[in-house]
Amino acid sequence: MEKTNELNKFLSYVHMGTSIYRIYYEHAEKLKNKKLLKLITDILEIFKTHEEKITKLINEEDEEATNSLTAAGIMGVTMEKLKMVDNEFSICTNAIKATYMGMISALKFLNENKKMHTSIKGAIIIVIDDYERIVKMIKDFIIDEYCWKNCT
Repeated sequence: MEKTNELNKFLSYVHMGTSIYRIYYEHAEKLKNKKLLKLITDILEIFKTHEEKITKLINEEDEEATNSLTAAGIMGVTMEKLKMVDNEFSICTNAIKATYMGMISALKFLNENKKMHTSIKGAIIIVIDDYERIVKMIKDFIIDEYCWKNCT
C-alpha cells in the first residue's frame, strides 16, 4: 500500500507535467506556430506513455491509479497559467525550466524511495531520461528557429 501511495504521488507529478505542457500548447496555438505545436504534441505523447506505464505499475498492485493533481501540483499549474508568455522563445524557456523541475522531482523521488522494486525504479529512470530528451528537443527547436534562421 505504501509503495502504491508513493507511486500515485509520482503519477500526480507526471499529470502536472502533462497539464503544464497543455498550457504551452494553448500558448503555441495563439501564436499559430505549427512547428512548435508539433513539438509540444510530441512531448505530450511522451508524457502520455509515462502516465500509462506508471498507471500500469499501480494497477498491477491491485490498486487504483490517481487521475488528479496534488495541492502543490494544482498550485504549480495555476502559477504556470498566470505567466505572461507571448512568444515562442518564452514558451520554450519556460518548458525547459518546468522539465528540469520535473527531472529534479523524479530524482528526489528515486532518492527517497530506494527500496522500491527494480522494475519501478527502471520506470522512473526512463521518465528521467525522457525529460533529458525533451529538454534537448526544445533546445534544438530554439537553435533551429532562432540561431540558424535569424542569425544568418
